[in-house]
Amino acid sequence: MNQLLILSPEAAAYQPLLAPYALNLQIHLASSAESLPDNMSEINLVIGDPPLLAPLLERLPKLTWVQSTFAGVNALCQPELRSDYLLTNLKGVFGPLMSEYVFAYILALERGLLRAHQQQIQQVWQPFPYRSLAGVKIGIAGLGDIGQHLASTAKHFSMYVKGLKTSSAVVPKVDELYTLPELATFLRDLDYLVITLPATARTYHLFNAAALAQLKPETVLINVGRGSVVDQVALTQSLKAKQLRAAVLDVFAEEPLAATDPLWSLDNVYLTPHQAAVSFPIDVVKIFVHNYQRFQQGQTLDYLIDFQKGY
Repeated sequence: MNQLLILSPEAAAYQPLLAPYALNLQIHLASSAESLPDNMSEINLVIGDPPLLAPLLERLPKLTWVQSTFAGVNALCQPELRSDYLLTNLKGVFGPLMSEYVFAYILALERGLLRAHQQQIQQVWQPFPYRSLAGVKIGIAGLGDIGQHLASTAKHFSMYVKGLKTSSAVVPKVDELYTLPELATFLRDLDYLVITLPATARTYHLFNAAALAQLKPETVLINVGRGSVVDQVALTQSLKAKQLRAAVLDVFAEEPLAATDPLWSLDNVYLTPHQAAVSFPIDVVKIFVHNYQRFQQGQTLDYLIDFQKGY
């Protein structure tokens, strides 16, 4: 019988969700590294949070397959870690959640909702101008499942969509497509830059001081990908100098963000604690059950990760 470890702060929520499927699994629950089962050497399957699992890999000699509870799996793709098992992530789950987050801020900024609320508190009746999203240029850096969903949402608002991919390919809903060597051209004339790229060697500090200098002062940068993709020091300097209109940041170079970090106090920065799109156990279970059936039949699993690429 396959031995499945569920390693997540929400581990207890998984067992009742898996029960109806009668998967012939022995399930072990651990909400942290301190609550691991005694038979770690017998575990061959894991549903887990990558940062929790990474330091435990050497304790799992029979490990065959890991179903990540995250879309991003860079914690498990470090060169010093083993890669002799199958690793799958989540797809088709986070696109709608990311779109809700990104467009909540875009609409709030364009319609002046924060300003309107402040005027309400001050009992000030003062109409102010705003613009429609139609024709506004949005650049989406990273056109995987999440980026493509964002592009579709942008088209719903009749926005003009520019896209950046690591390789050239036709992408629906994208008006102009660029690859990494064309980064400077991609960045020009954007009203919004939305970053969904994973953390890899190629994307590390891709948005450095030189890249940020290509953006208009009216541009809003929104990072829902990985903190390492943006040079946080350079971004802070750009924001302080008002070389960008604003930044919406859900991810950071180090998390949690240090209490002394200047980003906290900048009036053109909007921060959230890495929760733009969280993993709901019910979504993870649906993907795991589908892949487990493929696993038992010896078929190729969906959403397999290339350890070298990191995605």
